[in-house]
Amino acid sequence: MAGAQPGVHALQLKPVSVPESLRKGNKFMKWDDDSTTVTPVTLTVDPKGYFLYWTDQNKVRHTEAKLRELLDVSTLAGKMENRMLTVVSGPDMVNITYLNFMAFQEEIAKEWAEELFNLASNLLVQNMSREACLEKAYVRLKLQLNPEGRIPVKNIFRMFSADRKRVETALENCNLPSVCPLLSVLL
Repeated sequence: MAGAQPGVHALQLKPVSVPESLRKGNKFMKWDDDSTTVTPVTLTVDPKGYFLYWTDQNKVRHTEAKLRELLDVSTLAGKMENRMLTVVSGPDMVNITYLNFMAFQEEIAKEWAEELFNLASNLLVQNMSREACLEKAYVRLKLQLNPEGRIPVKNIFRMFSADRKRVETALENCNLPSVCPLLSVLL
């Protein structure tokens, strides 16, 4: 085959692109397999595509009697099974977690399923550089801000729990508050 370039057509690496609809978020119902509580949430993906997160619409928890009503509302568009979205995650193939969501429209569930699969299967994400790993850690900390809009020191220690002494030294070198006596008891 004259002019053919080996491997060029086999794999095209594309940078991560998070669609605007995932960054803005959509309304879903969330529930756990082991409970009967259903919570209305807004499901969102951070702009870099590192994390899927949700915020509670209201703090009201529903009892088992309401569960069926909430999940099978006749005014919702489409079949219930076509509105379901289950996200499976974990550090390995054994220790996995299931997150169950139900969209209010089939199109929304389909879009989220396709886009989350694209993000999860992106080879550039699976083989991140050191800088990208540090950026991911920073994004995770920024998603866990306290009510004052600050990153709690305990979250930094939890993230880097294997290297506590280095974290203390780094915080001291940056003139940031490090461990207070109460925090060391909690950690």
